[in-house]
Amino acid sequence: MDLYLRRCFDLARIPGANVEPNPRVGAVVVCNEYIIGEGWHETYGAPHAEVNAINSVKDKSLLPRSTLYISLEPCNHHGKTPPCTHLVMEHGIPEVVIGALDPNPKMAGKSVKLLRSKGVQVVVNRSPGPFLEINKHFHYNQSYLKPFISLKWAESSNGFIAGYSDAGKPQQTIISPPFISRWVHYLRHEHQAIMVGKHTVMTDNPTLSTRKWPGYNPVKIFFDRKLEIPLNANIYNSGRIIVINELWNRVLGNITYFVPLEKKAFEEMDMLMFELYERLGIGSILVEGGTNLLDQFIDQGVWNEIWKNVGEDKLKEGIAAPVGYGEMDLIPNTLGQLWHKKNSSLSLT
Repeated sequence: MDLYLRRCFDLARIPGANVEPNPRVGAVVVCNEYIIGEGWHETYGAPHAEVNAINSVKDKSLLPRSTLYISLEPCNHHGKTPPCTHLVMEHGIPEVVIGALDPNPKMAGKSVKLLRSKGVQVVVNRSPGPFLEINKHFHYNQSYLKPFISLKWAESSNGFIAGYSDAGKPQQTIISPPFISRWVHYLRHEHQAIMVGKHTVMTDNPTLSTRKWPGYNPVKIFFDRKLEIPLNANIYNSGRIIVINELWNRVLGNITYFVPLEKKAFEEMDMLMFELYERLGIGSILVEGGTNLLDQFIDQGVWNEIWKNVGEDKLKEGIAAPVGYGEMDLIPNTLGQLWHKKNSSLSLT
């Protein structure tokens, strides 16, 4: 990978999913083999990477003899911000190097054609794989108009995701070691939202934060059809919250009470995912449980990838882990039994 494109790639990774449903993009401005400016798309609705990179150049007189490197094709349409192609032409930047074309079928290559028609030399990277992979959520959104879905859980060595208390009720059970727990928080950082069922909230009282990994906290989505979860539950502590219910359809501060347009969307995950993307702009979701919710996604084939950690200990009895997803691949060179599977039936091309 080209040195400057590599820098763009590293910059694009910084915000995680905080930019979704927009893509992750990094940009650098190079003059005489020196980086004189750089930037990345920091958060949804904020200036794009090209704007931040160009604005960071202290001596703008250098721009007409500089090259702009950018991990993804610059936009050529008005959205929350003006087209970045216009900014390139305004400053007379003579050359642009692009890591990958925009995966939006309505957009791919149009900015390249426009810039070239205005005399800008445009070079498109011939190995776009890493730049497409970092934006697999965005690519999937543009192709299918719904969020990218990752399922995640931990299970004991004998196949339980939680044990029972002495009273025979489900109770929070620590299965994963600390290093896996930290990795889970990184995984949360890589998704725009995290989703759990009502029983997980009632049993575990989770915060669903990224406190063990630097970065923003994901949007918290959970089911509470009759609004029975108390407002003093940890899940209500902070951040953007979406409560899927059948009583209220309104926004109160940081809480969105979301009633699906179709009642069957409570059971048909594909229908619900379309609504979450179209109505609330959710580009990716990490589904963390419990088993009933995970099974709904698995049984209906509404998932892009699965992450599973298998602990060393056994539980005498408990809540059975999800099944029915087929063979998984063990992630090599990782501590603990971390397994992964992609849904081959959902292509990103």
